[in-house]
Amino acid sequence: MKNQLLLIFLAFFSIPAMLNGQNINLPEPDKTGGLPLMEALSERSSSREFSSEDLTKQQLSNLCWAAWGYNRKELKKRTAPSSMNKQEMELYVVLKDGAYLYNAASHQLDLIKEGDLRSYCGSQDFVSTAPVNFVYVANMKKTGVHNPGEITPQHIATSHANTGFIAQNTYLACASEGLVCVVRAWIDKEAFAEALGLSPLHKVILAHTIGHAK
Repeated sequence: MKNQLLLIFLAFFSIPAMLNGQNINLPEPDKTGGLPLMEALSERSSSREFSSEDLTKQQLSNLCWAAWGYNRKELKKRTAPSSMNKQEMELYVVLKDGAYLYNAASHQLDLIKEGDLRSYCGSQDFVSTAPVNFVYVANMKKTGVHNPGEITPQHIATSHANTGFIAQNTYLACASEGLVCVVRAWIDKEAFAEALGLSPLHKVILAHTIGHAK
């Protein structure tokens, strides 16, 4: 009986149960639990085999906050560093029922587009069946650029570095949550941007597939 109640609880509080064509309000991230840092580093690894099991809302909350949330909210400072504090990086969260933009200020996922867009997150087979894909995108407008032709290699280099910080946060958070993940450059960036209706000033950097071990 207890096991049945647990399954019902997990089913209700998993991500699909929360999706109804609108924004997803995330619970407060758990900032006190998880593995000690050195243990998380020891457990950090890449995997390309994922089950179809959904993440809970709490797990998604913890991952988003660890990746790119505010750890000093009153100062609007993040869990990952940003060159000259431009904070041009945007975290897109692609689930089976929609694509969302992580809103750190309100700690919620803002709906960008409904539908299963996971196949746009990469070319490997596992990408379209894993429960979650993070896509790290640099919004060059936040760096002061207003014309796509003004984007320089230095802009992109800096955004790649900032993406690396965020991706490592995600890796460590996944290790702490008992999840598996892999960061990937193999993504059709133009197709993803078009599918989500992003502007030419949005530059897709990397994708990160996340889920339970198969």
